[in-house]
Amino acid sequence: MELKANPKLRGKGVIIESKLDKGRGPVATLIVESGTLQVGEPFIVGCHFGKVRALIADSGKKIKKAAPSTPVEIVGLPDVPQPGDHFIVVHDEKKALSLI
Repeated sequence: MELKANPKLRGKGVIIESKLDKGRGPVATLIVESGTLQVGEPFIVGCHFGKVRALIADSGKKIKKAAPSTPVEIVGLPDVPQPGDHFIVVHDEKKALSLI
């Protein structure tokens, strides 16, 4: 099975785990299934929308973008999402509000 994903698309994927961190607020670990997720992009997860404030790789270092099949911790969520929720990057916040 030669699975391939296009890194030039907007990022989308699935939440693996989530928690409420005292210093950072709601934090979720996710897998980018297709596209690329970058800091500053607006996104929808479950029934909430937010903006990516920080991406943290599995090594603990902050990164600017996450390519397909990359596990990453995301900061900038408005609320703690449920594991299994799907996320998708949208063009702007107005688009996110209309889709919720």
